[in-house]
Amino acid sequence: MNVTQLSLRDFRNYQRLDLRLTPELTLLYGPNAAGKTTILEALFFLATTRSPRVSADRELVRWDAVGEAGVPPFARVAAEVYRLPGKVRLEVLVQRRTDDDGQLTALSSKLVRIDKRPARALDLVGQLRVVLFTPADLILVDGPPLERRRYLDITLSQLDPHYVRTLAQYQKIAQQRNSLLRGWRERRRPLRGVDDELAFWDQELSATGGYLLAERLRAVAELNALVGPLYQAISGGTTPLTIDYLPSHDLLGVVDAGGLATGLGQALRAQRRDELARGQTLVGPHRDDLAFTVGTINLGRYGSRGQQRSVALALKLGEAAFMRQRAGDAPVLLLDDVLSELDAQRRIHLLEAIQRPGQQTLLSATDLSAFETNFLTAITRLRVEDGRVYPA
Repeated sequence: MNVTQLSLRDFRNYQRLDLRLTPELTLLYGPNAAGKTTILEALFFLATTRSPRVSADRELVRWDAVGEAGVPPFARVAAEVYRLPGKVRLEVLVQRRTDDDGQLTALSSKLVRIDKRPARALDLVGQLRVVLFTPADLILVDGPPLERRRYLDITLSQLDPHYVRTLAQYQKIAQQRNSLLRGWRERRRPLRGVDDELAFWDQELSATGGYLLAERLRAVAELNALVGPLYQAISGGTTPLTIDYLPSHDLLGVVDAGGLATGLGQALRAQRRDELARGQTLVGPHRDDLAFTVGTINLGRYGSRGQQRSVALALKLGEAAFMRQRAGDAPVLLLDDVLSELDAQRRIHLLEAIQRPGQQTLLSATDLSAFETNFLTAITRLRVEDGRVYPA
C-alpha cells in the first residue's frame, strides 16, 4: 500500500500543496514549524478521520483561510492511494460553521468522499492504513489506559470495517447507559424498575463488548509473537516483552465473542449497586488496559526511560508488521522526528525496518546530520520551509 499523490488546501499552514510521493522512503527535512509534521498529520487524518494533534477539527483549517462566495473557510485533504484491490481516491473536507450573523463559531462539519462519491466517515477508515510514530508515543507505555486502548482500537479499526462500526456502536450504547445511571444517581429518575430499564442496554452493551473483547484478545496474542522479539533486538536484552490484556472483570479464560458477551452481562449485573452509586458503567472494553512486562517487571510503572522508549518503538514496529500480516500488504509508516530521540542501536533497528521491500515510509527530521551518506543517496529527499515543499 502506498500514497502516490497528496493534495492539501488551507490545511494547517499550507495554503495549497500538490505532492507526488514515491512508493519507498521519503525524507522531509527543514526547520521546526515548517510543515513537515503537517504532511504526516494529513495522511493520518485521511486514514483515521482524526488528527493525532488536536481534538477539534476546526483547528485543521488554516487560521487565515478565506471562504469563497459566502462559503465559510474550509480545509481539504485528498490523496491517491494504491493498494492490493486497486487505486482509490480519498478526500476529506472540514468546513467552519457560522452563526445566523455570519460569524465563525467553534463548530465545524466534515465531508468525506471515496472515489468522488459521498461516504460516511466510518467508511473511510481502513481505505488507507498508516502507522504513526512520534517522540510523544512514550505515553503509550507510561500514560493513562485510554492511550493503550486507543492504540489497539486504531490498529484494529484500520484492518476490520466491522470492528470500527461495532466500536462506534458500543460507545453510543455506553454513553446512553451512563446517561441513565447518572439520572438515577442524581435522583432525576425514579429508582423503581431499574433492572427492567437497563436490561435492553445491558444486552446491547454485552453483545458489542463481547465482540470487541474477542478481537482485542486475538490481536494481543498476535502482537506478542511480533513485539516480543522486536523488543529483544532493540533493547539488546535476552528476555522478550510480553503484552498482557487487563480486563475490567474476570474473563475466566473465555476467548470467544459469545462467551465473553455472556460474562460481560453477568459482570454488569454484579456491579449494579456500585454503578448506580457512581453513575457510570464500570465494566467493559472502555475500562480495560494493557500492561507491558519483561520477566516480572511492569515497564510502564518501573521501567527506565530507555526501556520505555524501546517498548514504544517495538509496539509501533510490531503494529506495522501486524497490519502487513493481517492485510497482506504493508501500511504507510509515518515517522515524525523520531531519530533525534533514539540512541545508535535503536536507530539502526528503525532504519532497517523502514527499508523493507514494499514499505512506503515518510520520515521527518530537522536536518540531515543524523543520517549516513549512503542512506541519503538511496532515498527521496524533500526540503520543507514555510508551508512549501521543494526537491532537495
